[in-house]
Amino acid sequence: MGRTAPGWYPDPSAAGTERWFDGDRWSQHTRPTALPASTQRLPLGVGAALPRADQPATPFAEVRPSIEEQPATYAPASSVRALPPVPPPPAGTVRSGPPAGPHPSGPTAQRTRARRPAPQRGLLSKPALWVGAAVLVVAVTGSAAALAGQGEDPAPPAVVAKPSTAPTPVDEAPEDSTPDYIEVANSAVLELAALDIATVTAAAPSQSALATVALLEVGEPNPVAGYSSDAFGTRFADTDGNGCDTRNDALARSLSGVSFKPGTRDCVVMTGLLSDPYSGKDVAFERGPLSSGAVQVDHVVPLTDAWRHGAQSWDVPRREAFANDPLNLLVVDGTLNQQKGDGSASAWLPPAESFRCAYVARQVAVKYTYGLRVSAAEQAAMVAVLSTCPDEPLPTGSTLPPPRDPVVPAPVKPRPTPSPTPTPTPEAPPVAAEPAPPVTPTPAPTPKPVPEDCKVKGLYVRPTDGATNVYYVRGEEWNFKEVAADVCFDNRKEAEAAGFKRAWW
Repeated sequence: MGRTAPGWYPDPSAAGTERWFDGDRWSQHTRPTALPASTQRLPLGVGAALPRADQPATPFAEVRPSIEEQPATYAPASSVRALPPVPPPPAGTVRSGPPAGPHPSGPTAQRTRARRPAPQRGLLSKPALWVGAAVLVVAVTGSAAALAGQGEDPAPPAVVAKPSTAPTPVDEAPEDSTPDYIEVANSAVLELAALDIATVTAAAPSQSALATVALLEVGEPNPVAGYSSDAFGTRFADTDGNGCDTRNDALARSLSGVSFKPGTRDCVVMTGLLSDPYSGKDVAFERGPLSSGAVQVDHVVPLTDAWRHGAQSWDVPRREAFANDPLNLLVVDGTLNQQKGDGSASAWLPPAESFRCAYVARQVAVKYTYGLRVSAAEQAAMVAVLSTCPDEPLPTGSTLPPPRDPVVPAPVKPRPTPSPTPTPTPEAPPVAAEPAPPVTPTPAPTPKPVPEDCKVKGLYVRPTDGATNVYYVRGEEWNFKEVAADVCFDNRKEAEAAGFKRAWW
């Protein structure tokens, strides 16, 4: 028995409703039942009873629905949020088929045909034959009409409408047409409607990924017309000049247990093991036409997204540098890379929630480094993710924004404290001031006569410049004899002990 094809099937959890089955499990899409009850179908293996051994397998399992039956918002089963368990339908829903039996053929059939008696002529006239044929046609037509009407319900008798006091039924809101993959991608982030982007980014640490989001230019994307991967130069070129292309450099950098093709100077990666950041699982890599796709090199900011947000105006060398920049490359699971496509942060996030902050921070770093714009929805999604990890830094290799000036709070002026009302005190009688004692002037020392053979002469005040307590030594000054000394000392030490300093002319 083949696998059940995707299509609309009766919803076991809601009567009168059909739910879309994607081939593996139920999705979130529903619609009113469009088929009569006698033709409702259930997908094989999903709540439906299996046919009995004596009944042939219905061809339904091999039938694929037409394009018109598929929902407009169909998403892969791996990206649709798991629904609550669906109760199985009542037993006895197996469609009964015609009894199987061998078709008569071969010699037996030939013998049967051979034993048929030949028609006899002359028993009835030609007019009688014509009348019998007409009666037979009428009988067959009536039988067919009766058989066709057996599956239809008889028309109900007319009922006279009576006035009712029940409230007027309100039409249900139309089904949300938002694609499921967007809902799943943003299932772990904050409500965007209640998020104040300016306030959240202003409170983020300086030069963090969250603070850098506020520095990105917001604008609507340009048309994708004119885009081609050839516009971004050679795919996986050797931009660093090490002799290996960018793809093999990324594989060698991201895989563990790497083996290289002999004779390639350790350039061509043959095998390795990837710890996939998008899913958190290990993926084995083996080079080959049927196995290389299991591990792919993802442009974190897709080339199409870059083209629509500013890369159209670049020259080819800048586009080639962008397409081969390790900042914009991640080695990831190939299935998830294909699922992401050219989606931005508002359309797709990695299934591993622990990697979402680093993933969005890398998108912010790439767009800030290359001056690419973001849409309003993309900016809101970036802030929503990074607000759960405000300290997430920009990855290595990105351009850091200038540090933000610290916010200095305005000084708070102290409120004036009211002074207490002074209590009047009785005035004290004035106290008479005592007269200051008279200052007795210190008498100046009386100079003693200086002998003519004085060895060291001292002056209390030198008349030439008013210097005080200086002394002169005999034999060092030519005018020693002309000095009118006030005091005489036997040597210099005696003069210095008395507080005199040597005078130099």
